[in-house]
Amino acid sequence: MAATTLETPLSLSRHVWESPGIRCAELAVAKGAARKALTGRRRALGVRRSAKVFAFSSISCTLWSLRSRRRSTCRTAACAVETEVQADFISCCSMAPRWEDAVEEVAAEAGTGFEAAFVFVSELYVDQAQGMAPVLEAVQQRLDVEHVVGGACAGAIGQTTGEMASEYAGGHRQPCEVEAGFVLSVAVVRSAGAVPFFLGANAEGDLALLNRMAASGEVRSMILLADPFGPIPDIMQSLDESFPKVPKAGGITAALQVGSDGRSSFMSSMAICSKGNQARLLSKGVCGLLLTEMDVHTVVCQGCLGVGPAVRISNVSPSGDVCIGIGGRPAKEALLLIFSAVNEELRAKMQTNLVVGLGRQGESETSVDDGDWLIRGIAEVTPNGSFRLGPGIAEGQPLRFHVRDKDSAEGDLKLMLKRYRLERTFSGSKEPIGSLLFTCNGRGKGLYGRQHVDARALEEALGEELGQRVSGFFCNGEIGSPGLVLPAAELGERAEVRGTALHGFTAVFAMLVPSSSKS
Repeated sequence: MAATTLETPLSLSRHVWESPGIRCAELAVAKGAARKALTGRRRALGVRRSAKVFAFSSISCTLWSLRSRRRSTCRTAACAVETEVQADFISCCSMAPRWEDAVEEVAAEAGTGFEAAFVFVSELYVDQAQGMAPVLEAVQQRLDVEHVVGGACAGAIGQTTGEMASEYAGGHRQPCEVEAGFVLSVAVVRSAGAVPFFLGANAEGDLALLNRMAASGEVRSMILLADPFGPIPDIMQSLDESFPKVPKAGGITAALQVGSDGRSSFMSSMAICSKGNQARLLSKGVCGLLLTEMDVHTVVCQGCLGVGPAVRISNVSPSGDVCIGIGGRPAKEALLLIFSAVNEELRAKMQTNLVVGLGRQGESETSVDDGDWLIRGIAEVTPNGSFRLGPGIAEGQPLRFHVRDKDSAEGDLKLMLKRYRLERTFSGSKEPIGSLLFTCNGRGKGLYGRQHVDARALEEALGEELGQRVSGFFCNGEIGSPGLVLPAAELGERAEVRGTALHGFTAVFAMLVPSSSKS
């Protein structure tokens, strides 16, 4: 096969942004601009533009509000019964046309009295509310939550609440993915030992708090939200160094652009709100909750299928970001040998959807299971046929080529969740009480050709009742350690977790599991 066969796909890799050197902000802005163009939102008039662009008539909003409140009142008794069953974790997803009504629908379904809440607010609601703060403060007050952490997003995931969401997903309390439009998803946890924090560039934020919590050894897990303008890889590395045995999962929020194209600025896309305090708006960093009474099991589904054998990187550039040799051969020559050995179907996928999987430095290439590779895009094919993969690669590091498409994504999703079910069963761990899902905004219907695939995949792994308790959002990048992470129940028996990575086109599941110390 002539070398020119693969020139086009390699030079047009669509997954450049997956490398740790990702420019999240530029990508998020570009995606936001594309969504606005599609929905006719390019006539941005500043923060208050929602009053002109998205306002419903006062009559229709009033009627909706009245209907919504009547339905909420009628459902109170039924919801109370369900809340008793699902008291430890409740997920609610509303699509009401006003953010205030969405909060009311969530409150009517969930009840009150929680320690922690994760709130995912669509950009349209942020426009209506003129910022994140009013929404998070309303959720905190109406649901009586100690600590609320929230982020802005294009779309959200959760169990349907209210008429519009139920009609959209085909039933009440069904897991659903709302990829765009008016949507509010809230997940509340009764007790988790939650401590909110923020860490920004140059160690700004709650550094002293993080140092104290790291020294205490009490932190069991972390749920994270990241702003697309922050130095996310550097912050992740710092958190890994301070909390090496703590699983971490999360996602990158939306870029909230306001103003005209020529003179634009950006609103804060994250916020923390604790009882008795106003919402704390955050940007250019990472925020979240440290959990001292809740374990998190992470399942990272990167949507890829391995092709050819697992090999080793044999030559790397002095800069540490270019793979020059693979298996003792020039990088491109090694790829062409693999290309010539696979069937026609895989060849076609390699020509359009080729990515690279990396193992950990020091491990054998034969010991890396399917799904445990860290996937990176080929950012560039150099003139001499080398592959620019991003910083941090090393000679001797395991490598395997992969392809990513609809079929491989579905296969990987099923494989990883089945692996989780088996490993959790044999580990003797408690059952999860619910899960958070951080999935790429490049997945969903655009990848699978149908809706709700990631959100409803959990039922097979956890069973119908537990599998439906899911909440999350569509991210500009996903955060988690590759593969599966099931930490030991006893903190003293835990090993270091594989480094937290930034992913693309990935679904990261964070299974919430009460610690063994809780009754």
